[in-house]
Amino acid sequence: MADMFEFEDMERSQSKLSVAVYAPSGAGKTTAALKIAKGIQEQLYPEENLKDIGLFIDTERRSSTKAVGRRVGGETLEPLELYAFEPPYDIYRLAELVDYAINKRHKKIIVVDSYSAFWSGYQGILENVAELDVKLGDAKKMYGAWSEKEIIHKKNLLKNLMTSPEAHIIMCFRAKTEYVIETNARGKNVPKAIGLKEDMQGDVRYEFDAVLSLDKDTHNVEIVKDRIGYAEIRATSENPEAPLTIEDGKLLAKLVSEGLSLEEIAERKRNKLISFILDEKRHKSSKVKRFEDAKKIEITEEYLNTLEYDSILALVKYLN
Repeated sequence: MADMFEFEDMERSQSKLSVAVYAPSGAGKTTAALKIAKGIQEQLYPEENLKDIGLFIDTERRSSTKAVGRRVGGETLEPLELYAFEPPYDIYRLAELVDYAINKRHKKIIVVDSYSAFWSGYQGILENVAELDVKLGDAKKMYGAWSEKEIIHKKNLLKNLMTSPEAHIIMCFRAKTEYVIETNARGKNVPKAIGLKEDMQGDVRYEFDAVLSLDKDTHNVEIVKDRIGYAEIRATSENPEAPLTIEDGKLLAKLVSEGLSLEEIAERKRNKLISFILDEKRHKSSKVKRFEDAKKIEITEEYLNTLEYDSILALVKYLN
């Protein structure tokens, strides 16, 4: 009998990169995103053009175009294809756009700058909650609109868009800014903006492979969250907090591309199911005989290899 719950070996597997960059205004989020995107292209798709495989979704009145072509830190910022996303910032429209970009335009790298628009921008989730709270009035539940099915669905959709099995995702977030007083080189007390937290729902950090915070003045990077070993490697560099470069994008892409591919994992699962079916036949299963008689075929390895995975899985369930 096949397992009711399918277990598999715990091995390092390949995935698409999911990285977040957040900072106060002017700290270089767009520059960082463009460099990471270029690094991914150079590391994984060196024969392809970044503009052909990349999409930059700009929610900030095409401000990203001001960065393209500039040299920053000795590196030229190359363009992706652009989609200027105008308000209202409807999360369903963003989901449709990402799906279209991946499945119809075959984009492999997607940047969203700034993703915060879909949270706190015009007709973003926070506005949706406020409007729904007014409609609920005295009928509010314990948590008001936050507990309504529509809002929960939008929050979950927003989180799901932060990762993809089919494209590398780079998300830029505005940071909630606070000012502190520091003494500058001339001994004067001056205000300094610091990005405390991404302008987004509180648990977004769990969705990403890496979360990077940028300093407004130096553009230095702080690795806030990392689950692929990026922080350990950067810690061995001469300046671990140095601004992001194209090499960082290449390193991030390399880290998620190590191990088994999704195709190899799928092939392993397929072969395991085929082995189960053939083993059932060797043990003269009556269900195998009934299936062969009904379909007027003989179950062989060659026959099973012609079937789609779902058909093989359906046959396994029947034999169970």
